[in-house]
Amino acid sequence: MEQELHLPYGKGELTARLPQTCLTGVYAPRPTPACADPLDEIERALAHPLDTPPLSEIVRPGEGVVILIDDHTRSTPTACILPPMLEALHRGGVAPQQITILITHGTHRLSSEIEVRQKVGDEIYRKYRIEQHRCDDEANQIYVGLTSRGTPVWLNRLAVEAERRIGIGHIGPSPYAGYSGGYKLLLPGVSALDTINANHSLVPLGFRRPADVSVPCRLDIEEAAALLGLDLLLDVVLNQDEQIARAFAGTPMRVFREGLALARQVYEVACPGGLDAAITAGYPYDLDLYQAVRAVEYADIVVRPGGSILLAAACPDGVGGEDFYRLMSDASKKPEDYLRDVARRNGAVTFGVLGYSLARIKAEKRLYLISEGISSAEAEAMGFSPLTSLQEGVDALLQQLGREARMGVFPMGASTIPVPV
Repeated sequence: MEQELHLPYGKGELTARLPQTCLTGVYAPRPTPACADPLDEIERALAHPLDTPPLSEIVRPGEGVVILIDDHTRSTPTACILPPMLEALHRGGVAPQQITILITHGTHRLSSEIEVRQKVGDEIYRKYRIEQHRCDDEANQIYVGLTSRGTPVWLNRLAVEAERRIGIGHIGPSPYAGYSGGYKLLLPGVSALDTINANHSLVPLGFRRPADVSVPCRLDIEEAAALLGLDLLLDVVLNQDEQIARAFAGTPMRVFREGLALARQVYEVACPGGLDAAITAGYPYDLDLYQAVRAVEYADIVVRPGGSILLAAACPDGVGGEDFYRLMSDASKKPEDYLRDVARRNGAVTFGVLGYSLARIKAEKRLYLISEGISSAEAEAMGFSPLTSLQEGVDALLQQLGREARMGVFPMGASTIPVPV
């Protein structure tokens, strides 16, 4: 008997057949009901914020407000959240011309006009000022202090000089900070490259601790961001269909703490350890390989040394930057070389951290890649065996590991944290 597999892939899906005797299970975010009405849920959260007055009572007429939002690589339904938030600001006496929407890219590329329109909605795009953060734009960054772990905190001038700062985001798995959400809009969101590098140099201190929000990197984010702060944050938790399950508004730390409890229920999934192979999809973070490989990092938790991980990711934006490709395709670099570069903050530390993670995994496991956005030559240079179809991948795993191999399937691998049982 065979089991038909379905993996999300870009805007479509891939299918294949796998012997049922090999399949230990399909592991995905836990089915969670969507809220009855997204707009009502956002309005409810804004009307009853945690540990702070409602937004319309926080602001004063004439104040300049910056709304920080995440970028095109994230699934936050910002276009749904912005209208009731803007309405609350207007009730508080803030005019449209006093509001700036700031896209928090961290080290990501800037969004295209189409991506910005999709993110905020056409009407808001036409009516409000929208700016995009550039981590390398030193002229528009202001120093706000130093963390106890030695991170110099330089933040976007618009955010620092605003009289009020509001944030919109979502709480979901984040390989190095445990979970996204909370203060991540400020660091890495609107931070300078030097600030991001210093913070990410702390990642190896908490490596192999997925879903742990007490790792040094996360604690440093919270300390750094608190030097500036947000007047109000609205975070949502999305379900398995990327619909709003619940919204949380209020002070950043309270919002993160309350939302995290629900996010853990959704994204942390029991799974047998010691698998021979994982078949995983980079969805919903498969815009480029840099984002999608988090699915490999999560799958690594439950795959034994000597096993294999097959990643399917469309990657319409390709690898994710020439610097990342150059780093990943350097066959001479060993895991300890990446660690040394990270500790010395050489180059782009965010790439170095990922380079270390993947180099360590490649030393123990075989990696396969299905991607129309990555050429076979690029895949091989980065240590992946390229494939043209999911069925070819399944057949390759069976040939390598045998028909008695234990395999797990992760259709939303980039947002599924397997918990070994």
